[in-house]
Amino acid sequence: MSEASAPGGMLPADPRRGVRRLAVATTVATLVLISMGGAVRATDSGLACPDWPACYGQWIPPADLNMWLEHSHRLWAGVVGLAIVALVVLSWRHRDVPRLWRLSAVALGLVVIQAGLGAAVVLLHLRAGLVTSHLGMSWIIVACLVVVAIAARDPRSAPEASSHERLVARDSAVVAVLVLLQGLLGGQATGRGAAYVYNAVPIWLSDQQWTGHSREVLHLTHRFAGYLVAAAVVVYAVRALRRARRADGRVPAWTMRLPQLAVVLVLIQVGFGITNVLTRATVWSGIAHLTVASWLWTVLVLAAALGWRRARVPGAPTPETPGTQTSLDSAGPTGPGTRPSGEPEREVVR
Repeated sequence: MSEASAPGGMLPADPRRGVRRLAVATTVATLVLISMGGAVRATDSGLACPDWPACYGQWIPPADLNMWLEHSHRLWAGVVGLAIVALVVLSWRHRDVPRLWRLSAVALGLVVIQAGLGAAVVLLHLRAGLVTSHLGMSWIIVACLVVVAIAARDPRSAPEASSHERLVARDSAVVAVLVLLQGLLGGQATGRGAAYVYNAVPIWLSDQQWTGHSREVLHLTHRFAGYLVAAAVVVYAVRALRRARRADGRVPAWTMRLPQLAVVLVLIQVGFGITNVLTRATVWSGIAHLTVASWLWTVLVLAAALGWRRARVPGAPTPETPGTQTSLDSAGPTGPGTRPSGEPEREVVR
């Protein structure tokens, strides 16, 4: 049904809803995969299956917990990969929005690289650099999927971002980079056995004496960088709240709620970090530490993507132009609310 013939002036169904839903579902599945990877690491199951992609040459390994943790991680990675293939196929049907299928294709390419990294991690016996790269790549894949989900929003309900939203997005991107670097630093610390060198908070209560070893340096760098990242997240949320107050609260809800959620997650993350140090990482606290870090990354990427969205239809209404006519049935088939049939959708950056 065309927009002009929609009954009662109602908007027709969003044609990209399937792409958006699949992108969201695949993002969630990838976050689950990251948590499963945390379980593999926390239980020292990384080499429970020393070959790849099968486990001791079998697709159904023996009934051993460590083997099944590692093998389940691989199997779920395959499910995520197939979901991203489906996302590329579905996005290609909407190739009038080039960035939609291109980002999906980038995510698929990254998954192929990720599979290669996963194989190398096992076959080269858990080298710290490879394990850290494997973690970082999974986060980048999550970011691609989040951006695909935002790009697949209905252009009629997603006007171009306001200047306030862009400022929040800029801060979100900066803090997201800091969180990514801290996550990579944590992966490297764990991979090199430096995560629990000092088992006390504050650090001077530890029974470990300073010797200048590289693992001690790595541990201290990760710990103090964590405090700095937490402070950056708090400052980021405060800045967003102040901007909202200067605008008398006339801003999109996400510009306040996502920064607030980031603060909650970073405080939980610091708590799990301290718990890991004091307990030398129980299985559950180790998994939770990685899981919450990936959630924090996702929230920041989501905020950045929402704030940098672009108008897709020339003359699309924006929060800064409240008087703009938004009714889709106020114009005829070739009026300002529509575009000629067959014409590709154009992106406008103001």
